[in-house]
Amino acid sequence: MERACTILEKIHQERELTLTDLAEDIDLSLGSLQVYMNTLCRCGFVVKENRKYSLAPQFLIYGEHVRNTLPLYRVGQKVVDNMAHETGYNAHLITDHNGREVTLYQSFGEDSVGTDLYIWHQAKLEWQLHWSASGKAILAHLPEEQIRSVIRENGLQRRTPHTITDEETLFAELERIREQGYALNDEEEILGLRAVAAPIHDQQGQLLGSVSLSAPKSEVPDGRFYDELPNYVMNKANIIRVELQANDVDRE
Repeated sequence: MERACTILEKIHQERELTLTDLAEDIDLSLGSLQVYMNTLCRCGFVVKENRKYSLAPQFLIYGEHVRNTLPLYRVGQKVVDNMAHETGYNAHLITDHNGREVTLYQSFGEDSVGTDLYIWHQAKLEWQLHWSASGKAILAHLPEEQIRSVIRENGLQRRTPHTITDEETLFAELERIREQGYALNDEEEILGLRAVAAPIHDQQGQLLGSVSLSAPKSEVPDGRFYDELPNYVMNKANIIRVELQANDVDRE
């Protein structure tokens, strides 16, 4: 099972691979690896075309099922669409899994730029929490030992010259985020991009994820970035929290 997971993850990283390509990183003979690939193809997880293997569309079914079961997604997508419409920026609904950022939903406003590149990056990279405003808003509200565990497991990789890669600096930033209620990303994730995010908690105080706005730095002057957008995003996070409570009441 572990080898099958390794194979799927390798194909995900590279998009498509030949059997020979896979054999370079998987500790199996070509014959044994072929047996694995035949099984994955037969079960519908992998497709083979022109001697290359890629992930099958069946993963879309699993992904949609998981996403649709999450109250945060069901409630948050309408708010995120509204944010993109009101601001013209990119709006994102984020959660985390195993110390990595996971995009539940995103909506692009009329003034959005580079959306294709952004979508490609989200699907291609394993997004680290310390890179982005959304991720830092989540990281700041995890227990300290869990934060340290994420750092031990994933490190503090650099994405741009502005990325925080020092543990002491990161903890000071997370403390500031907890105090002010929002997180900022000033070209730490993608050069030329600014973002503001706020955490989302349920009525019991459990951390569910975060909501954010991002846009080119040229479109977000300092006054709007530091003074206007934080209150706007925190308000939207609170709306999602209230809607989550209403959703719970409706289901009782």
